[in-house]
Amino acid sequence: MYGFIIPAKGRELIAGLLAGDTLTITRCMVGEGVPQEGVEPSELTDLVKPIAQATSTAPVVNRQQVDMTIEYRNDLNGGLENGFYLSEFGIFARGKDGAEVMIYYGCLDQYPQYVQPYKEGGAVEVRRFPVAIGVSNTADMTLEYHADAFITSENLVEYCTSVVLPLFLEDVKKLIAAHNDDRASHPHLLAQIAAFNARLSLIELQYGTDVNGNPFIVTFETLDGVNAQGVWNEQERRIGF
Repeated sequence: MYGFIIPAKGRELIAGLLAGDTLTITRCMVGEGVPQEGVEPSELTDLVKPIAQATSTAPVVNRQQVDMTIEYRNDLNGGLENGFYLSEFGIFARGKDGAEVMIYYGCLDQYPQYVQPYKEGGAVEVRRFPVAIGVSNTADMTLEYHADAFITSENLVEYCTSVVLPLFLEDVKKLIAAHNDDRASHPHLLAQIAAFNARLSLIELQYGTDVNGNPFIVTFETLDGVNAQGVWNEQERRIGF
């Protein structure tokens, strides 16, 4: 079997919506089983071989049906430890008596999708299955779990503005501060400043020093023919001791 079906027990529960009941969806499951030959899928009450709990979008009533998307990610519930071939999924709801009933069953049969185990920091594998369940257009829908499969564009903008942007700006401030404290930043500008300081010092020596004898000028642009102690900084034109 390849496709989906609403099991008999699920049809009974959904029929109650016409009497004003609330459809309370309790969980979504994925598994790696396939109904055996001779087994009527409509009589299934659970997955053939359930593996893990999935999540979904919030259900939306659209005319005579409820639309939602089942999503399974290998990082859910602490991460998938062992890979498996996803070949079936089901949706469960709670009836008025409190009993849980599978109201939707889907099977991939000969076309299962392999899901890799989750590794911390690795890629997240995602499997999505759109679902449409026929009900009255006046149905009241609730979920007993958080629908966290998707995020709206409006929520994404709000999240980026209130959470991501402050973190980004804080990191940028740290990078700018580290850059400003790095004495090797902008070597071209530093060389220009050093040259300017050297020329300024030369002018101060020429015009700011009271010389009564023979005037003199001393620079350290070159030490050719000069025997000097210390370390010659050619770029800043000075001798350090």
